[in-house]
Amino acid sequence: MVRTLYDTLHMNNLTLYSTLKREEIEMSEENELFMDDDAWNNRITDKVQPYMNSKEMKEMAKADEEIEDSFAVIEMNIKRGNKRPDMRKKYWNSILLEGRNLPNWPIKKGKESNLPIEVQTTRDTIGELVFAAHVAFWNDNPVIQHLSVISDRNKELGGSPFPNAEEYAASKEVASKQRVVKYYNTNRWNGEFTLEDGLNITPPAQETTEEAEGETDAS
Repeated sequence: MVRTLYDTLHMNNLTLYSTLKREEIEMSEENELFMDDDAWNNRITDKVQPYMNSKEMKEMAKADEEIEDSFAVIEMNIKRGNKRPDMRKKYWNSILLEGRNLPNWPIKKGKESNLPIEVQTTRDTIGELVFAAHVAFWNDNPVIQHLSVISDRNKELGGSPFPNAEEYAASKEVASKQRVVKYYNTNRWNGEFTLEDGLNITPPAQETTEEAEGETDAS
């Protein structure tokens, strides 16, 4: 009788421990999947939705059924994430998986850009134009093919001519994109660009020096 009572209490304790442990694991998993409003909105409101609502992507979705289907999946996960902050990381991963093969997808591998999506799009457009222009420039000018060399920052190939038009143009593309991002981050460029108006970059701030004026005693 005593043994039976002991076994029953032991089993009850094991059951209680198992239940508490399972709840602890579930809470831990929920915490790992939680994403706060600022992080969610930075991804969805500032990047994904402007991309999907752009005129270009709306036209692509109408013309391409696969893009339209991907947009539907992304929208579904956005709705779920809006309702379930505790599961947002799961839904965000589903969005990334669905979007990674879409044209001009704004979320790149590695560290996410802090630039607004409109500025990222303009930056990338500038890069594409620069790339195309320099491919043509290289191909039409043999002197450029001989005199344009790889930067010395490349310790292995620095000083060597570029092997082809594409690699030469790619170096110019990277430099142009880095330059406009710097202008934007220093508040010298508003992120807008057209071939008619250009970039409209403001001049650099002038450094002012105050010359100390000596005081004279005329008395």
